[in-house]
Amino acid sequence: MTKESKVAKRRRWLTSAVAGAMAWAANPASANRTQPKTLAATSTPKQLDLVTAWTKNFSGMTQSLDRFATRVYELSEGSVRIQWVHQDQSNMSALELLEAVAAGKIDMAHSTSYYWTRRSVGFNFFATLPFGMLPNEHYAWLRYGGGLALWQKLAAQHGVHVLPCGNTGVQMGGWFRERLRSVDDLKGLKIRYPGIGGEIFKRMGAIPTMLPASELRTALSDGRLDAAEWVSPWGDLDLEMHKVANHYYFPGIHEPGHTLELLINPAVWSGLTAHQRKVIEMAAWLEFSDMHGMFNHENAKALQDMVKLPKIQVLRFPNDIITQYRKLTPKVIEDAVSNDAVAQTIWKSYSSYMRQQMRWAELSDRSYWQARYQ
Repeated sequence: MTKESKVAKRRRWLTSAVAGAMAWAANPASANRTQPKTLAATSTPKQLDLVTAWTKNFSGMTQSLDRFATRVYELSEGSVRIQWVHQDQSNMSALELLEAVAAGKIDMAHSTSYYWTRRSVGFNFFATLPFGMLPNEHYAWLRYGGGLALWQKLAAQHGVHVLPCGNTGVQMGGWFRERLRSVDDLKGLKIRYPGIGGEIFKRMGAIPTMLPASELRTALSDGRLDAAEWVSPWGDLDLEMHKVANHYYFPGIHEPGHTLELLINPAVWSGLTAHQRKVIEMAAWLEFSDMHGMFNHENAKALQDMVKLPKIQVLRFPNDIITQYRKLTPKVIEDAVSNDAVAQTIWKSYSSYMRQQMRWAELSDRSYWQARYQ
């Protein structure tokens, strides 16, 4: 092939890829998981099987994964087809997905990295952190501040390749069966709060546990849980949390911006062409911003519906809970990483970058919000 024909072919592909990405950005709702647009592929598509950590009644994740899978199919010109199922349609627990991908039982998984805290505390920093980065700051750290390289290095130590693939935005504080009057009311409460966020509540007297989404409503109903956080109004209505708890708290100090992950088996990843890998990377990064925008859009509408429901009270955490939670956060993080050298390196990068971002946010985001609402 001549140099000129290579350049021409590359230009044709770039034109097609950009046109496809722009079309999907303009019309994301047209994604269809089961019947993607038929393209003229040169050979049989490579099928990749993916299991998500989310249940089928979580419509936000369904739309996100439909959009991601269809983008990959179209931008790869039909050479890669991702066939995905919800966690409750598989025979796997959401807490087993990393192991399943590493072992080659499935090709890919869509999950959250703080599910793997027992493997390394370092995973928390790539999902969300109490009083940590907002979505735009986390995106900047991952993409431009060295965060992704640290994440992929940690993931490789546990047998998987990883990419960011979505962000739900700032979350709510969670559902409580009884109203909180002060920090004393946390003592003895059985709560579902994962990762470092749960450890902080533990030091405030609560009893944190980790349960997947599929069990939360039942656990709140039968008394195994007194409180549970999930996501935000849109996802929480899908899960019908309001039917088993009446007190819905904000702000989501434990999860100020939750980045989700795409786990990929390394042998599968290396078996793809460079073009196919680039398509998956591009689609995953696009989903970070698309999901964030979609959740902002849907949460505003869902909140309007939620406040009309009988008995539901949307409440701010009592001041002493917020104050004590914030005071404990640095100590809990330092204790958590103390015996994990990799986590210490990640925390150093994360905290340094966040301090830099906060100086800029003081003049930009924060000052604008103060002006907007004064």
